[in-house]
Amino acid sequence: MDGSSLEPSTWLPALTGLLGVLLGSIMGFFGKVADEYVRRRNRRESYAPLIFEKRLEVHEALASLIFAGSVTASDLIDDQNLSASERHLKVSEHVMAIAIFVDQNSLYLDEELGVHCTALFMGIEDIATTTGVEKEDMIQRYNSMRREALRMIAEESGIAEVNRLFKSIYKPSLSGPVIERIRELKKQKSKVAGS
Repeated sequence: MDGSSLEPSTWLPALTGLLGVLLGSIMGFFGKVADEYVRRRNRRESYAPLIFEKRLEVHEALASLIFAGSVTASDLIDDQNLSASERHLKVSEHVMAIAIFVDQNSLYLDEELGVHCTALFMGIEDIATTTGVEKEDMIQRYNSMRREALRMIAEESGIAEVNRLFKSIYKPSLSGPVIERIRELKKQKSKVAGS
């Protein structure tokens, strides 16, 4: 064996060719992976508007069920004329309507949100027969749960994010005596919660 076979001019072209094939194979593999990623992402993006629209419809319908139940709840809180079983029957109609709706639309609704909304009106029928501090506590708990349910629906549906985006773009200056009073109460509430 002579020393000329170890010179780079003899083995370098072969090594370069081998590395080219190897590098081409690797790039081809990653190219296919990248193509598949882009294809799946494009598919998700093409379905996203349809899914968003359906989710929005479902969340709007859930909010409507809560508003309907809220009207009944407001009537029942102070109604002494109905019997306990009549109050229970009226509340149960709304609880069952929400439970069935949540089950039928579980594909588009968060499970925890569904449970919260289903439980929202449970126990409302008992408020009319309680008095004093206990009654006020029950009413406050119901109002808090209702507020949270509507907040979670707005968050889960994506509408809260859209509203925040619009506010950041248009920067509306909403003001008035009622709005100012609401802001004061919110500040007071946050100070009390922070204490």
